[in-house]
Amino acid sequence: TCMETLQGLSASELSSVDGRKWRTTYSAPDNTKREGLDSTVWPKAFERMEQFIQDTGLSQDDLDMNYDDIVEMYQSGKLAMYFGTSAGVKMFQDQGINTTFLPFFQENGEKWLMTTPYFQVALNRDLTQDETRRKKAMKVLSTMLSEDAQERIISDGQDLLSYSQDVDMQLTEYLKDVKSVIEENHMYIRIASNDFFSVSKDVVSKMISGEYDAEQAYQSFNSQLLEEEAISENIVLDSQKSYSNRFHSSGGNAAYSVMANTLRGIYGSDVLIATGNSFTGNVLKAGYTEKMAGDMIMPNSLSAYSSKMSGAELKETVKNFVEGYEGGFIPFNCGSLPVVSGISVEIKETDDGYTLSKVTKDGKQIQDDDTFTVTCLATPQHMEAYPTDENIVFDGGDTSVKDTWTGYISNGDAVLAEPEDYINVR
Repeated sequence: TCMETLQGLSASELSSVDGRKWRTTYSAPDNTKREGLDSTVWPKAFERMEQFIQDTGLSQDDLDMNYDDIVEMYQSGKLAMYFGTSAGVKMFQDQGINTTFLPFFQENGEKWLMTTPYFQVALNRDLTQDETRRKKAMKVLSTMLSEDAQERIISDGQDLLSYSQDVDMQLTEYLKDVKSVIEENHMYIRIASNDFFSVSKDVVSKMISGEYDAEQAYQSFNSQLLEEEAISENIVLDSQKSYSNRFHSSGGNAAYSVMANTLRGIYGSDVLIATGNSFTGNVLKAGYTEKMAGDMIMPNSLSAYSSKMSGAELKETVKNFVEGYEGGFIPFNCGSLPVVSGISVEIKETDDGYTLSKVTKDGKQIQDDDTFTVTCLATPQHMEAYPTDENIVFDGGDTSVKDTWTGYISNGDAVLAEPEDYINVR
């Protein structure tokens, strides 16, 4: 939110000729040197952020709140607005709360929307030397950009603005108030590099706490972007084995199973259920620095939610994660199915998605009156939409999974758990 607010307040200027010139340089793939902020557009962006903090009365106390706290304040009428998506508008309207979607208002009178790329693709330049591999890669890209694929990745209430000319995507009614903004193509694509995520959170938090004014914030942000990485960083995790993140219909994803099993031990739960967008990449046979270890967790504000539940409630929870629920993360292919630890699941693939067939523990079917401690990993946005049940109350969400993970790893004596076959898709 720090990163998106900083950019959103100045979307018009960041999309100007000067803004695009700087962004092109910053994002250029052939640029081998670290690039800082420019001295034309960005100083004004921090001035606007400073004014926003003053106008809204943000303070240190606000930094201690999590996403659930914000949503609760909005639901109870204590908060006029919050940063969200059209799916959030639908969720609140379904609850009887009169909610509308607003753009970012700019100083020059323009209105802009903040957008997030759904697909981020990196292709190996060696593909130009192998026509067979290149054609396969282009087939994947073509499928990703097809109308069928784009319809599958959005859930009810979500909006996707497609740049594919042959895809006819209709906006939901929840964006009707900003239709003119879209028609003017005032859609700012956020800068979301790892540096921008971390530095924005650090600098904007210090602005809110009163430690930085606009000038100090600009200088700190610029310095951190230009700061060369230490030549040698301390190794905090020595991984003795490598595991692939390739999904197998019989067994699952070995790399993600390592992560889930290790985190289940950290949280001390009988069962852990993680949405398919929780982890990143392979587990390498290598020495990990703290930053490398942190990058094993998806940078999406992933949070942990715990509950004590019966066997029947556990099966219902697994069903919701496998089959999807309104406003939640809906699996769109086998690789996006949830990762589980402490249990095994059998899933049937259908024309409409996936259906849970069986949940077992240690080879035995779970009984309805069994009792389990369960930890669920999901983004706050997806978890706040989780179907309510008076018997299941989830605690947590205060500390991000990434912070918990890096805290465990940074002790220096962390050991990764072995992977397990946790899923069978038929």
